[in-house]
Amino acid sequence: MKLLVLLLLGGAMLFASSNNQDIIRGMQAYKQSQTQNIAHIKKQNLETIKQNKFYYTKITDASAQYYKNYLGKKWGVHNVKLSNKSTFTQYSKDMNARESIDYKNGMITIEMISDKKQKTNLKKFNETLSKLSQETLSDSLSKDPVAELEKKYLVKKKIVKPYVIKDKSHYLNGLFENKNVQKKDIKQKEIVLANGEKRFIHYVNIPMVPNYLEKRALKYKPFVLKKSREYNIPPSVVFATIQTESYFNPLAKSHVPAYGLMQIVPTTAGVDAYYALTKTKKILSPSYLYDEKNNITIGTKYIQIIRKNYLKGVKNEKSLLYCGAVSYNAGIGSLVYSLTGSKHKLHLAIKMINKMTPEQLYNHLRTSTRLTHEARNYVKSISDRSKNYLAWDAEV
Repeated sequence: MKLLVLLLLGGAMLFASSNNQDIIRGMQAYKQSQTQNIAHIKKQNLETIKQNKFYYTKITDASAQYYKNYLGKKWGVHNVKLSNKSTFTQYSKDMNARESIDYKNGMITIEMISDKKQKTNLKKFNETLSKLSQETLSDSLSKDPVAELEKKYLVKKKIVKPYVIKDKSHYLNGLFENKNVQKKDIKQKEIVLANGEKRFIHYVNIPMVPNYLEKRALKYKPFVLKKSREYNIPPSVVFATIQTESYFNPLAKSHVPAYGLMQIVPTTAGVDAYYALTKTKKILSPSYLYDEKNNITIGTKYIQIIRKNYLKGVKNEKSLLYCGAVSYNAGIGSLVYSLTGSKHKLHLAIKMINKMTPEQLYNHLRTSTRLTHEARNYVKSISDRSKNYLAWDAEV
């Protein structure tokens, strides 16, 4: 009887052991298949991102060119205004009126185009000025025809997902004195269209308050300090970057295209910084990058990537500032090339940087013919402007 029990128990154990082995093998096979699936999905995602980079630029270029041609027929080819890095321009629905907010020169310009028979509409100028002080970022963005066309096709082609800016504050409030426009303030100029027709542009220039840049910096200070602490980046570097890139224009856009306060290129820096934050490869929409907090987060994280990953071995803080400036503007490869003659000798470039004094490095980067004129000037701009915000570095 005992022998029978032992035989039965032994058989059960062998059966259980056999089952366990099958389960383990099944789990291993499943794990391997999942790993392969994840690798396949990642490869697909990377290929999709690479493909979408191409279409992203094509759509933004085509949108700008469409409205450049369209507005040229109405305002004259030499009077077309589209949003850029330092100036945001919005239009009325009929495209007969526009407002430009020039953050670099501290000027708001309201313009209306008409034929010779029409008179200046003073009431409309004052209504426009009043509405400007009440606009949100979303309000203004919806009046930028190029931005609207971009958004439509980027979403339609599933290159980006729709994004709604949540901030409902009046972002221009306090930047100018909301006084009534007087008739004497309105000027006009005559233009001749390509078809020979004459038009008149009536316009008024309204200066921003004298300390408008300081006001803009103070607005963003709490959030910049928060992100500077989080990513261990001096606030002075972040503020100098914002001022240099956009003059604190939250709706800044370059031809690259790059968007927002820190001029994030969505298909390069945007992808890298977003991945570092979320472990997800994704091309960000213009609307996402026009959101001020999103832009500062992505931009500050990208500065951290440059400093902690690529420039990790640089010992001097000033040298790090200069190298970081070139890398942010022109890419780490351009910095390395300026020093070594090759874009692939980062280790050697770090050694060369550490052998130079900060002054020697600054002079090299300001004069190197291996760098673009823009990159050489960018070093000076970041160096000079960071000094305006050094006091805030002590607050992190």
